[in-house]
Amino acid sequence: MKKILTLLLVMVVGISAYGQKKVRQHTGFFLSMGLGGVFGPIHMNSNVEGEYDMSGTGGLFDFKIGGAVKENLILHATILSNSLIGPKITAAGGSVKTSDQLSIGEAMFGGGLTYYFMPSNLFISGSVGAGNFSIVNQENDYKASTERGLSFQLKAGKEWWVSRRWGLGAAITYGKTSVNSKPSNDLQEILSSNRFGILFSATLN
Repeated sequence: MKKILTLLLVMVVGISAYGQKKVRQHTGFFLSMGLGGVFGPIHMNSNVEGEYDMSGTGGLFDFKIGGAVKENLILHATILSNSLIGPKITAAGGSVKTSDQLSIGEAMFGGGLTYYFMPSNLFISGSVGAGNFSIVNQENDYKASTERGLSFQLKAGKEWWVSRRWGLGAAITYGKTSVNSKPSNDLQEILSSNRFGILFSATLN
């Protein structure tokens, strides 16, 4: 088993070193998929329940697809999704950790630009679109979603070539979604997130 792991490590390092020998530019079709963790609060202001924060650590999915409009400048569609299971709810009276049966989801559909600084393969990215929140409580089979509002993501990171067209990378992100939702005539909810993330990605370009 150790020999197999050693061989795989040597192959990955060798492929990466081979890829770095050539000065490459980002052109043509672009596809990026990332997975990681996200943390930070979602603030709720309700005319019925008052103000409170939902916070914790959850999973983050980042998907971008598009193409280069010029060398190293990518125009892409963006799909983002993160989910927080068993959030801690903090209000003026204190805080409480909820059951893992409760989850808060956040999603965004939009578009953006990514620019690569070559040959270091560092990049910055910005996306904007429509986002919303969803709540699922498995204990009582309750599901609800808010209306959509403005959502954006800022992202910065670095990638390493591992083949002629594939790169592996890591990045940090900041995202925010703001929604003014009115589930009924007598209920109004304003939700706003401040979400920081760390993710690992695989990019085809």
